[in-house]
Amino acid sequence: MPDTRATPRKARRSTRATPAVARPARVRPGNADDQARLRTAILDAAFAIYQQGGLPALTMRAVAAGVGLSAMALYRHYADKAALLRAMWEAVLVEARSEVLAAIAAPDTARGHLRTSTDASLRYWERHPDHFRLVFMTEQTMAADRDAGLTQAEAYRQVVDLSAPLIEAFAAETGGDPGRVLLARDLRLALMVGYLHARVVNRRFPWTDLDALRAAAVDAIEAGVAQCLRATR
Repeated sequence: MPDTRATPRKARRSTRATPAVARPARVRPGNADDQARLRTAILDAAFAIYQQGGLPALTMRAVAAGVGLSAMALYRHYADKAALLRAMWEAVLVEARSEVLAAIAAPDTARGHLRTSTDASLRYWERHPDHFRLVFMTEQTMAADRDAGLTQAEAYRQVVDLSAPLIEAFAAETGGDPGRVLLARDLRLALMVGYLHARVVNRRFPWTDLDALRAAAVDAIEAGVAQCLRATR
């Protein structure tokens, strides 16, 4: 069953903090900057509520109160809770992708870029366990319908599409089969999510050395991708 609980922690970044006193946001009619600031404030409040109480606490009424709006006013910006969740997912995915892109900006070998991107991605989700639960472990993101919700978001497609070119370059550098790139991409994601589930969710296990564990995971993921790229039939 999906885990809808969120472990309390510090806000994901300073702009995600809950205002000490919620005051009605001043939005001038037709002012795009005011509208953008309000939508940011709504997401800030939604993240703070989710971090404190998980999905059960994330109601439209609670979010509206967090920014000083009436519940009806909030519906003018997000049609329902599903639309709000999608905006939260997209914000997280954009942030995660940006961190990976920054990590691989420097020139390197294809192998180096693959390893760096893997490590940067793992570190992001480790630092933001609530985001991992939100994106990978809510009922909405675990739905069988591949055309629904999160998978329609442009941010989701951009994250998915980020790894294939890295693996294509790795295949070219190591003599791998380019016809198995997408399979290797899928295997990489499966291995990463498996490691993160153990690291983020199974906090009771007496892990020996978490830094060494991540390093070993990066090695294992690279080895798995390399093995997958080798034609076996």
